[in-house]
Amino acid sequence: MRSRFSFLVITLAVMVCLVAPALAEPVDPNGTFIDDDGSIFEPSIEAIADAGITQGCNPPANDAYCPAPPVTRGEMASFLVRALSLSGPVTPSTTDAFIDDDGSVHEGNINTIAELGITKGCNPPTNDAFCPDESVTRGQMAAFLTRAFGYTDNDPGDRFVDDDASIFESDIEAIAAAGVTLGCNPPDNDRFCPGDPVTRAQMAAFLTRVLGLTPMAPPQAGDAAVVRPVFLVDQPAGGPFLGALARYVPAGTDTPEGAVAALLDGLEQAELDMVPAFSTEIPEGTELLDLTVSSGDATVDLSDEFDDGGGSASMFSRLGQLTFTLTAYPDVDVVHLELDGTPVTVFSSEGIDISSGLDPEYFFDLGVMPEVFPQSPAAFEFVESPIDVLGWSRAFEATINWELYDRDGLLLNEGFETTGAAGPEFGVMSFDVDYTVTERQVGTLMVFEISAMDGSRIHLREVPLWLEP
Repeated sequence: MRSRFSFLVITLAVMVCLVAPALAEPVDPNGTFIDDDGSIFEPSIEAIADAGITQGCNPPANDAYCPAPPVTRGEMASFLVRALSLSGPVTPSTTDAFIDDDGSVHEGNINTIAELGITKGCNPPTNDAFCPDESVTRGQMAAFLTRAFGYTDNDPGDRFVDDDASIFESDIEAIAAAGVTLGCNPPDNDRFCPGDPVTRAQMAAFLTRVLGLTPMAPPQAGDAAVVRPVFLVDQPAGGPFLGALARYVPAGTDTPEGAVAALLDGLEQAELDMVPAFSTEIPEGTELLDLTVSSGDATVDLSDEFDDGGGSASMFSRLGQLTFTLTAYPDVDVVHLELDGTPVTVFSSEGIDISSGLDPEYFFDLGVMPEVFPQSPAAFEFVESPIDVLGWSRAFEATINWELYDRDGLLLNEGFETTGAAGPEFGVMSFDVDYTVTERQVGTLMVFEISAMDGSRIHLREVPLWLEP
């Protein structure tokens, strides 16, 4: 899954005498990009985004794909190099092939496809220019793909009525024989439109077919399911601490297995770059091998990468991420860990005793759990009024306060709750928040403790939420 955030600064100084940190506003979980919803090409756009072939068209936010504009020759070079890299490393060229691409973000990839023989240039016979900003026609696209992927026409025939005069006819026939194109005028599809520009949306479909990718229809917020893997977030001071992040998954996969899979899937770059930033201590490459739940006990078998690297803080953090992700489910009380099928009683070279299993209480005094921990709803989850807030807190006289703000920083509701803790101990935090908005928007739930010393807000947690009307 796939960059999908732009930045929103929520300032609450006037309202609450503090300045809230900058939070990232996500797009709908209807897909990676905000500008392709409803497009027939969206599943293909999602497929190439998931494969790393596209990152978006509006850096640094990269929450848009720009499906309608034509593909430029520079963009084509980058698409091709990334696509070729899926089957093995592509050695970057050290030769400056053209005089007109200096300063282009695509220059390195342009030089690479020149060295690979995929392009000769745009100004024959000299061919010392590439024309990186010019649009790519459908005929030119056929030539690029034929050279890059070695297509030949093994089924001779004249499939299209409008390419007989095109210098790219043999390339067009080759990609048609390979099933990369059907034509441009369905349902007849007896035309290829070789002179028409290739849009970025169409290019996504061509690349999906070339690479044999599976088109990915994104889950819709209204009919998808949510899982809440627990990562780490740099908030409040002293963190990072455990924090849940919403992931939308196909209906029926909102299970402990689905949640752990989302946890192991990790974070997107935009989430790592957020303020406050999310992070994870689970090593890349960790795989879920098996997970069973019986009589309140979850036994999770992970690949042995799970205990790679890191000191005790890292180990406690990753164990906490796994434990709170699973114990959020009502049928899971305790988590037992296996690595490559072998039960683990002492975890990692740090010698952490987990022989009795892992539950939330195990982490109360290990420094990875914040004093106020609203676990559900998770960050960027779609919610409706009333919001059912669940989590943990350890507050003076077992009392926490909460406030809900709309996208403009206006207070929607506020209140306080008493947790189930006795004295300075962690207790279950549970309360409802009513609100009224007229349209979908990102709001912010603030949960905090009032200092007995000076009345200030302490242990503040901010949870950005999609507020549904």
